[in-house]
Amino acid sequence: MASLVPHPTVKKATLHSEVPDWSKPYVFPFLFLYPYFFYIYFTHYDTYLGAREWTVVALGTIMCIQALLWLSTHWSIEVKAWFTTMRQSSVDTATLIKIIPAPNNGIPEFCKLSRDIADGDVEISFIFQSRRFVYNPDTKSFAPPVYPIDCAPKIGDLLTAKGLDDTELAVRLYGKNTFDVPVPTFSELFREHAVAPFFVFQIFCVGLWCLDEQWKFSLFTLFMLVAFESTVVWQRQRTTMEFRSMNIQPFDVYVYRKGAWTQIRSDDILPNDIISVTRTKDDSAVPCDMIILHGSAIVNEAMLSGESTPLLKESIALRPTDASIDIEGLDKNSVLYSGTKVLQVTEPKDDDNCVVPNPPDSGAIAIVTKTGFETSQGSLIRTMIFSTERVSANNTEALLFILFLLIFAIAASWYVWNEGVRNDRKRSKLLLYCVIIITSVVPPELPMELTLAVNSSLAALSKFAIFCTEPFRIPFAGRLDVCCFDKTGTLTSEDLVVEGVAGTDHNDPSKLVDATEVPLATLNVLASAHALVRLDDGEIVGDPMEKNTLTSLKWKLEQSDTVVPDTDSSSSKKSGPSRKIKIKRRFQFSSALKRSSTISVVEDKKLASVKGAPETIQKMLIDVPPFYEDVYKSYTRSGSRVLALAYKYLPSNLTTHDINHIPREEVESKLTFAGFLIFSCPLKPDAIETIRMLNESSHRAVMITGDNPLTAVHVAREVEIVTREVLILDAPEEDEAHKSELIFKSVDEKTVIPIDPSDDIKPEIFDKYDICLTGYALSKFIGREHLKKLVRHTWVYARVSPNQKELILNTIKELGYYTLMCGDGTNDVGALKQAHVGVALLNGTEDSLKKINENARNQKMMEMYDKQVQMMKRWNAKAVPPVPKLIAHLYPPGPSNPHYRKAVEERGIVLSNEDIRKIEEASKVQGATNSQQEAAIENASSFADKMMASLEDDGEPPSLKLGDASVAAPFTSKLANVKAVTHIIRQGRSTLVATIQMYKILALNCLISAYSLSVLYLAGIKISDSQATISGILLSVCFLSVSRAKTVEKLSEERPQPNIFNKYIIGSVLGQFAIHIASLIFISNEVYKLEPRASNVDLEGDFTPNLLNTAVYLLQLSQNVSTFAVNYQGRPFRESLRENKAMFYGLLAVGGLALSGATEFSLELNEQLELVRMTPAFQFLLTSAIVGDFMLCYGVELVLKHLFSDYKPKDIAIHDKPTLKYKKNV
Repeated sequence: MASLVPHPTVKKATLHSEVPDWSKPYVFPFLFLYPYFFYIYFTHYDTYLGAREWTVVALGTIMCIQALLWLSTHWSIEVKAWFTTMRQSSVDTATLIKIIPAPNNGIPEFCKLSRDIADGDVEISFIFQSRRFVYNPDTKSFAPPVYPIDCAPKIGDLLTAKGLDDTELAVRLYGKNTFDVPVPTFSELFREHAVAPFFVFQIFCVGLWCLDEQWKFSLFTLFMLVAFESTVVWQRQRTTMEFRSMNIQPFDVYVYRKGAWTQIRSDDILPNDIISVTRTKDDSAVPCDMIILHGSAIVNEAMLSGESTPLLKESIALRPTDASIDIEGLDKNSVLYSGTKVLQVTEPKDDDNCVVPNPPDSGAIAIVTKTGFETSQGSLIRTMIFSTERVSANNTEALLFILFLLIFAIAASWYVWNEGVRNDRKRSKLLLYCVIIITSVVPPELPMELTLAVNSSLAALSKFAIFCTEPFRIPFAGRLDVCCFDKTGTLTSEDLVVEGVAGTDHNDPSKLVDATEVPLATLNVLASAHALVRLDDGEIVGDPMEKNTLTSLKWKLEQSDTVVPDTDSSSSKKSGPSRKIKIKRRFQFSSALKRSSTISVVEDKKLASVKGAPETIQKMLIDVPPFYEDVYKSYTRSGSRVLALAYKYLPSNLTTHDINHIPREEVESKLTFAGFLIFSCPLKPDAIETIRMLNESSHRAVMITGDNPLTAVHVAREVEIVTREVLILDAPEEDEAHKSELIFKSVDEKTVIPIDPSDDIKPEIFDKYDICLTGYALSKFIGREHLKKLVRHTWVYARVSPNQKELILNTIKELGYYTLMCGDGTNDVGALKQAHVGVALLNGTEDSLKKINENARNQKMMEMYDKQVQMMKRWNAKAVPPVPKLIAHLYPPGPSNPHYRKAVEERGIVLSNEDIRKIEEASKVQGATNSQQEAAIENASSFADKMMASLEDDGEPPSLKLGDASVAAPFTSKLANVKAVTHIIRQGRSTLVATIQMYKILALNCLISAYSLSVLYLAGIKISDSQATISGILLSVCFLSVSRAKTVEKLSEERPQPNIFNKYIIGSVLGQFAIHIASLIFISNEVYKLEPRASNVDLEGDFTPNLLNTAVYLLQLSQNVSTFAVNYQGRPFRESLRENKAMFYGLLAVGGLALSGATEFSLELNEQLELVRMTPAFQFLLTSAIVGDFMLCYGVELVLKHLFSDYKPKDIAIHDKPTLKYKKNV
């Protein structure tokens, strides 16, 4: 059966209609139940109720059932559908549609079906996640409106488009060009949080504790719950405000409608509008996605992709008119994306054959493809908004965990009930305690702790300029097995160094010739084969590699794409100072084609210049030199980047129209060889260190690149991805008749092993060699059963296309491994999306980031200071608060800015005597001031500085802004450091470890609570309200600190536990629980020797201090310390317990409190805690029990961890290589 909503973000959809309120299950039965209850209460009270307790139980049960039925509609979309709607089979009778999104794409919801009259017909639609879905009667399904660009129109059709004549239909289909992000109020968001299952459960528990007369502890817990939820709500509200601020403010633009250029607001732009593109203002951006029809533009896409290198965007008029548009491939360089900045435009030329006149503002002409949330920027914002907002525990694991604890709780409740009934205890109190015992096994702190752990990781990553749009992926980073890296721009620097040109001297073809000394034909190719552009302000923008080439050639780019030699250069003397090259047309570089080319005019000749991968250019040459392969391979083996240069002269009578319409295939054929351009590829400073750290921490590092296999293998060996002899699996070069076969070939070509892709590869090859797989060889294995085995043993992939990168990541995932892909965010988008953890590296530097952070900090501090000043004015205070030292230079000198001069001088500004005099004059306090006032000002200033400095380490998750995140990947590093990968893995491991340790700590707390509330309760042991409150406050510090531990610098070889259900975790929990119970039984029996057990314990009596209460309270307090201290997971993943200061001192305080009470170190403190006096012998016994309990639990944890912990790496990550072990010891 066809899907009702066939869309990638929608998993399932069903039609419904709402039922009347009175018929809903949480209303209809209770219309009779409440009258019946009051009928029983007023007429048959003695028969059925008989006591106040049972009246409360009966009424409370009815109210709880009704509340649970109502709340369940907020907890489960399925329950809501069952309770409040009726399933419909036809869209004609439905009023609602239930949408279940794909995993990690938001939350399920009911959407209202709207019906509008369009062209006499009823149009049915709904809006889900700011995307409109329209019903199609023919397919009987809902789908978003189809944008014309989605149908891959012919380029000729786009070029002949004349704009919109009728906008009514387009407005109805596509809506306004805006990001409508509604900001809910604080109360609306809090109501949403208040009906969450865990919060409701916590409030229910607070109510139970109040019934048990622990109102102080209950109020403290309630305050903590509301405070935490309020913080989360405020954070969500602030984030939503940030998303709303991403909307581009409307501005005037020219569009061509109804045969004329007219001005409209940018939020009224519609798909298929013809629009004029001009340079964007500083506070604006490109308003929508569009394709350039005529003219050109230079854009900065940093706000979208994070890549700050400006790009040249050219007209699609240069492509064949009968070709289909390919915006992801060949025509990507003609697309302007919403949110990017246009730095410069070139208006259409008179001979461009435009079907519309040039715009009045001299802009380039473009056609709008997508608007609003459907643009690239809109998709990024939608991902930020609707991707999983709250990270939750593994639901199946959490459920099994709670069911495991429930076994003990039910057993404890059964014991309490049986014992209570046997001793004729009060039934209402027994029932209350049974409910409290069962509820104690659901740890309400679990979601809070997990949220804190993830938020701590987000905040820690932001300090390294790493931002995350999908927080649910952070725990994946802790489970990683395979880390894949692109080469150029990731492991090696993008700033390639031009070494020279080889292959120009036929007598010594390997000889490197300086770029300024090359033959004239080669010089022409080097000077013309590039896509560099000169801005109006003189800045040259484009690929750094091409800029370095032109610089080494000592030529320069002038206006109008004219290249001329520097007047003092040797190339100028060779070619003549008046010589110039005029570039007429460019064919941009394509990863799929592995080449780029240009057509230029050189001394009235039409020159076609081509450069690209040597093996690609080789097939295009008329005559291949005999030394061709030997020369380029010798350089690639040494790790150099090699580009082959070639050229040919086109007919001199070609007109501009001919040049603009000549097929690319004709330009790039029958070429003459012009040499090899040789670059050195310096490794990034942290590349070797990062890969070594990954190798030594149970990860497998893999390289996936589009570069030459010999270069790739050399770099892989330098960074220690490969350490043994490498075999490259590729096509045989000589034998064209056997292209279906492949060969394994060593780098020096001494070892050659032919293989058949249809046969299995011998295991001995994988045992002896490291494997490099080329894209061609990979294509031969697609669909074959040996593909997974080959991928499992491959370390380097070379000459692979972007689509093949995706295939490799998917294959590794199918093998059951967790994957990371690290790339530059432009050519690697597909692979970055497919990996469990995708990391896009941008090209920022430490210095630029430091300036950005400093500006952000200063802005934050200025806002706070200005608010402080406004507050003082509101209070009519005469004194103005002093300006903090850190921002003193941003305010004028004056009495309230005593640090101005020092702040200015610290920034390297030299002040003249006159400047100093003016500053001192302005800084004089009006009226006489005494030393006390000056001291007060100094103290206030110092305090303000401390407050402002604390802002830098508030630990809050960062608010994402455009430019922080990239459309390419869930993780974006604004710095070009490969080390970002290790930072992400550290935080992923930290989050995993925090989750496991919280399960252990909460499980032990719940088990001990179940025992305390059952056996100890029946023994008459009680804890006073003040005792519970004091210990609760101290332990809350530990709970808040446990997930905030910082990670350690070095990644360990050990891996975190992948889940909680293993011998180590379960054994440790049960072992520690047994020791705690044994300690409690032991100390109780020792108390009974001194104070015999009463035959009839008064369970209803008020708390009265006695020896049993004192001993059990102190022992349980120490057991809480033991639970945290023993199960705390520190090194090798996070800082140790002693390094986690807040938790360490918190535990010391609680432990000190327990020992102080046991030894009666402070009688006044014992009196405050309502503890009784003990004999010296019992003090020794109790202290011994406290210490022994801790030591035995610690011993059980160590033994079980040693015997059963699963820290071994996956098989794919094992490096049984002497080289690695040797290097590890160096």
